[in-house]
Amino acid sequence: MKYFLILVIFIIISSLQLKSQSDTLVITLMDGQHEKIAVSQIQKIQFENIVGIEKEKLSVKGLLLKDNHPNPFREQTSIEFEIASYGTVEVLIYDNSGNQIQKLECSNCRAGKNTIQWNCTDKNNNRVQSGVYYYEVRFSDEIQFRKMIIIK
Repeated sequence: MKYFLILVIFIIISSLQLKSQSDTLVITLMDGQHEKIAVSQIQKIQFENIVGIEKEKLSVKGLLLKDNHPNPFREQTSIEFEIASYGTVEVLIYDNSGNQIQKLECSNCRAGKNTIQWNCTDKNNNRVQSGVYYYEVRFSDEIQFRKMIIIK
């Protein structure tokens, strides 16, 4: 989980244009306080004493993302989630370099448990290679991430 957090922060920082002094990284702490840091001033990001994150507590506005199964997998995997109300859910799949390779959508998802299947194909319907992939689930204005592994 620590490496996933580092990857997410690296992707965020990489996406910012470091040319401008006005770019800042805003960190919201558990007590609600905000820390603002100029991106140009960041030398190193280090996480210490991370034991784990309770996934059940990640849901803020009605999305509870569960781990995909099976994981690792060969042909396809099921991405499970629960939502508090009827709505549209998007699942974006990223390769290990952070490139979006697929978008799945449940436009009429019912409240409660739902599952979306991914068959290891990209946007062009080509089968993807073995490796580490990430999926992002979006519901309303909430976003959650998980990691998955394809094996041959």
